[in-house]
Amino acid sequence: MRSHQPPEVRRPGRPAFDDRLSPREREVAELAARGLRNREIAVVPHLSPRTVEQHVARALRKTGALSRRDLLRTSP
Repeated sequence: MRSHQPPEVRRPGRPAFDDRLSPREREVAELAARGLRNREIAVVPHLSPRTVEQHVARALRKTGALSRRDLLRTSP
């Protein structure tokens, strides 16, 4: 007899990336690691400098990098 498994329940909204970088965080982290400032990064994906600041902060926390330059070395 086959066991019945309920369908996977997917919560609405954005997916959780937990301790992994989201695609946007990865994009911003790569630009930050190349030496671009928040205002310069904000132009590329059309974000506000404040949003870029938050993405960089999350990327630093998630990767354990100590500086923006270290983001390239520590990002998985």
